[in-house]
This record gives sequence, structure tokens and C-alpha cells, in this order.
Amino acid sequence: MTKKFENQYCIHCLGYFEELTDDHIFPKSWYPDSTPENTEKWVAPACFECNNRLGKIEEEAYKKFALSVSKNDIAASGVSEKVTRLYNPSLAKNEKDKRRKEANIRKIIPDLLYTDKMPKAIMKNCGPKKDESSKLYLVYVPFQLINPFAEKLIRGLEFKFRNKLVDPNIRRTQITYVPEEVNNVASAEMQELNDILNRDGIKVDRGPGFVVRHAIDKYDTSLYHITIWGKIEIWGDVSNK
Repeated sequence: MTKKFENQYCIHCLGYFEELTDDHIFPKSWYPDSTPENTEKWVAPACFECNNRLGKIEEEAYKKFALSVSKNDIAASGVSEKVTRLYNPSLAKNEKDKRRKEANIRKIIPDLLYTDKMPKAIMKNCGPKKDESSKLYLVYVPFQLINPFAEKLIRGLEFKFRNKLVDPNIRRTQITYVPEEVNNVASAEMQELNDILNRDGIKVDRGPGFVVRHAIDKYDTSLYHITIWGKIEIWGDVSNK
């Protein structure tokens, strides 16, 4: 069987390889249950080392991001239930799996925040979830996970949309969460990006779970707004000069 990617460059390290792996641009395990069965799961060429490294980052990001979604949101259908299983020792298949789930709990505890105040503007947090007392549960997501994950997505999308490789120095990526209770307080720069996307961009849905808006400005800069599970927003731009 012929491999999909051979004798090409890895989109991440830009190394040339005779054989490459299929890197799912949107992580395969992140697709919600509401994704239509005939939805193509986009892939791009990546070397084994990059795919393995970024796969671990995606796994850790999933354990945090997925805690904030609602099980009633069609854009995140099944996501909340899946991530809960990662933290529930009573659902372990065996003793080894139980220890893994207990380790997940110990690891996430320092990143949990319980507050009645919503941080403003750009956030390092993913949330909120409200309980009966109107408090907010926030999960801290460090930039060590956010930045490589966001850049990984955009490199994959540049390959998909423009068949281009991106220099490792992506100029800007930002992740935001704007709760329903708070008006969008995006920066002027992000507002300008949003205006261009609305005016000149295209919108592509990969089922309800992943929505991509993409445009190219007059300077040949790629502009992106990616929404995951209707909850997480990634803004980015890539200079191709």
C-alpha cells in the first residue's frame, strides 16, 4: 500500500524525509461525536519525531481544554464524557489504567481555579463552568501547551490551504476564551484581523467541532481564526515573506 506522504518536507521541522507520517491537522481524538461520518479528517506530512512530540502536547492540551466544554453543546458532543473517563479511576480497565487515571488527577489539581471573578481579555485559562453557587471553575492552560498547539494547527492549515511550509517563527498566535456573560474585549489588532476575515475570508467547517476562517491580506499574509468545540478561539497570522 502506497503511503500518503513520501519524499517530502515535514511541515514542522522542515526536514526532508523519504517517509513521513500522517499528522492530523485537527487531532483525530478531538473530533466530537456530532462530526458527520463522511467528514474528511485533514492530514499533513510530518516526520515521526515531530508527530510524536506534538501528539504528546495535544494529549495534555486535551486533558485541560476538554474539561471546560458543556455536554449539551453540539459542537462538543461527547467531548466532556470522554475527558471525564481520563480522570475517573472507577472506569479503569485494569490496575495500570487506574494508576494512570489517578496520576491525571494529581497532575490537574494544581491547575484548577475556583473563583467568582472572570479574568478579562486574553486568557491563559479555559472555562468557565458554573456550579450552583455561580462560582467559576477555570483550568489553567500554560503557554508551553498553548503556543506549540496553536502553531501546529496553523502550519497544518497553511499546508492544506496554500500548500506552503511555514518558517518556524510564526509571527503571532493568540488563544482567547470569551464567555457568554462578557462582551468581546479583543484588542484593536484582533478586531482588524476579524474585519479582514469577515470581508475577504472563507469559512470552512469540519463538522460543528472545528470552524476555520482564513484570508490572505494585501501583504500575502495568511490570517486565521479557528474555533474548536464552539469554545476555544485561536487567532493567528503567518507572514510568507
